[in-house]
Amino acid sequence: MVQIPGMPPTPPTDAGQGGHGSQPWYSRYDDIKFLDTIAVALAGADAAGLPNAKVHLEHYLDNTGDDLKLDPDRIMNDDAGLKRHIDGIVTKAVQLTALDVANHGKPATFQSAWEDYTFANRDWYLAIGSVEACACGVATVTPGADGAQPHVVLDYQFHLFDRYNWDGTKKTEIGGIEWSDRQLGALHTAGLAWEFNMIGSSTVKHYEGDLPTYGSLTLPPGQPQTPTPGR
Repeated sequence: MVQIPGMPPTPPTDAGQGGHGSQPWYSRYDDIKFLDTIAVALAGADAAGLPNAKVHLEHYLDNTGDDLKLDPDRIMNDDAGLKRHIDGIVTKAVQLTALDVANHGKPATFQSAWEDYTFANRDWYLAIGSVEACACGVATVTPGADGAQPHVVLDYQFHLFDRYNWDGTKKTEIGGIEWSDRQLGALHTAGLAWEFNMIGSSTVKHYEGDLPTYGSLTLPPGQPQTPTPGR
């Protein structure tokens, strides 16, 4: 049996606002006071329908820098745009496989490049913002008879990756409380919070059907591995 390729090397991340704890100690008073503001916002996050944004911000404030594991299946079910994005990535990979006659009738592996996606779901937008996504799989493409569409048998997995940092000029509002990226990023340089990587792999998914001439394959929905926080 041909194995699905693993996740490719993660893409480079931006630099954020600077090194952890790089601020002089005497310039941190405003950051310490700002923690009180964030605590009030976190208290209202669940009521605002932002449980995942709360979890990610709490992990930042835990000040460990440890990776946070994502559940791509659950995220995909919450944000229909991510599902379409993944379907498109996989479809392009299968189409390339189908173009090579040497691959016809036998399993061929693929590993896509990372492609950026910005969340439409507000909770996930505040939790992650934009995420890098890629897909890896094994596809068997059989040409259709008499000009019919090729038939594909497919097993695949997709991966998500991003760096949780605050380096832009945006403003964020939770529960009526607003702050800037610069304010939240300064907690990292003050040594009061720690930027971290967010990474995760979906369950392995199976699909059989014809390869469409236009549009994307309609691939299986997510199979969440973790519950939504607070439920």
